[in-house]
Amino acid sequence: MWAALQAEYGDRIEFVSVDAKTRAGGDFSDMYGIRGHPGFVAIDANGDVIHAALGPFDEEGLRDLVASLLPE
Repeated sequence: MWAALQAEYGDRIEFVSVDAKTRAGGDFSDMYGIRGHPGFVAIDANGDVIHAALGPFDEEGLRDLVASLLPE
């Protein structure tokens, strides 16, 4: 799923997977206030969280969410 989204939106967005069980992943989760897993956090170019959602996503739902967050 991530590879397909990266291929479609890769020129406008970067997808990063974080393993919260590692120190770096835990630090990232703490930095952005991620309190549940799985989750999705959209961070803009300034480092500000512009959207956060918890729960698993299917590809269509995540594609719709990403499209709604990107400027046209």
